[in-house]
Amino acid sequence: MSAIYLILLSVVLYSVGAILRKQISTIDDTLNYIFTVLFQILGGVFVIIFSVLMGFGGEYSQFIPTIDAYILIKIIAGAILWFSATFLSMKALHTVSASKYSVIETLSPVLSIVLALLFLGEHFVQQQFFGVILIFISVFLVMYDKKTKLTTFSKGELIAIASTIFSGLALVNDKGIYLRAPLSPTLATLFILPGLLAILAQPKELKKLKLIRKNFGVIKQLLIMSAIWSVAAIFYYKAIVLSQSISLVVSVSQLSVILTVLLGLIFLKETTNWRKKLLAAVISVVGLILVSL
Repeated sequence: MSAIYLILLSVVLYSVGAILRKQISTIDDTLNYIFTVLFQILGGVFVIIFSVLMGFGGEYSQFIPTIDAYILIKIIAGAILWFSATFLSMKALHTVSASKYSVIETLSPVLSIVLALLFLGEHFVQQQFFGVILIFISVFLVMYDKKTKLTTFSKGELIAIASTIFSGLALVNDKGIYLRAPLSPTLATLFILPGLLAILAQPKELKKLKLIRKNFGVIKQLLIMSAIWSVAAIFYYKAIVLSQSISLVVSVSQLSVILTVLLGLIFLKETTNWRKKLLAAVISVVGLILVSL
């Protein structure tokens, strides 16, 4: 399968996964920690299953030899950063619409660019500057309120911004890992390890599994969401590996922002300011494309 088909499938899957994440996050805010733990572990299991079924099983024997002190530190750091980003996204989505969050989430690559400039020695070109400006405009559109005039933000909006900070840090950290370690086992590790570390940090959260086991509907949603996100992640990274143009893959993947807004409008009835959200989504996609070229 060519890279363009892989990335288009990834776009659809990510957007559907985002809608499911919104539905799960609104069930009970006190359960979002254990939901995140389950998502991470289940997602990792699905990565292993699907990667083997897709013919990438040989990568697992190559994983251990690539692990040195440098990679190990970055994997542990990535586990902490990704769990924090995912958990905060669940917390934010408890009150913030999926469409608004998808636009705010575009701040993440902006942060990763700034960090890459500061610490990785990468260069910042003019088109990226214009892209960053467009992303800030799109976020302004979804967060601006005539009453508060940006003097105050809702708790959900602040948590959403915090989530993008952690994911931006995680993206920069991941770059050093995927350059040296095979994709599938690394991806599986960065799914499962965050969940395991989170259990060690808050073992009392396991008691809440009793509440989840009683609700088959929630279990079904978690399984579907984890499966969708794992396949989407495999498709995305494999598209990068297969494509001769990484910027093309990254650019096309940004269409998930618009698709998430549309799916939120259709399935979640997120009709409040939907025109402004759709406009913001389009602007953010243009900005993200400029940033990634």
